[in-house]
Amino acid sequence: MTDGDSRDVSDRSDSDADSSASSGVTPRIENTSGYGVVMTFVAGILLALAYYGWLSIRGPRMLGEALPEPFYLLALAFLFVIELLNSRRAGLAIAVARGIAVAAVYGALFILAVEGGAYIWDQPEVFLDNFVGVTVVALSLVVAAIVYVAYLTVLESS
Repeated sequence: MTDGDSRDVSDRSDSDADSSASSGVTPRIENTSGYGVVMTFVAGILLALAYYGWLSIRGPRMLGEALPEPFYLLALAFLFVIELLNSRRAGLAIAVARGIAVAAVYGALFILAVEGGAYIWDQPEVFLDNFVGVTVVALSLVVAAIVYVAYLTVLESS
């Protein structure tokens, strides 16, 4: 096979992947975009900060000390609208369901992450003592990646 032949084959497979993704066929691992990977890394960082948010609201702080609650509602609405627009081709019911799911999961992570970030800002020793913060971030990234791979596995098996 010549270089021209291999280029033609890869061009056809890319165009096939694009057409299957836009035609409503179940996405495959090969068709995943950078969106899923970016959301996985964002979820990992949010999860790490959310851990500290959970510690803070169970301990010395109350929910809403970092930001007033209306800003959290605005963040939830923002997440819902972004996912709704991102999923618009899947149909109204699926787009709304995905919007609710993303707003619930990433919204909860965001709220706890903001509280955790404020807690770390006020008391950096909770993050820096014995490098525990590095461990929390590493574990959070691993958990987020495992959840993403499990999600792709479910998509591929159905």
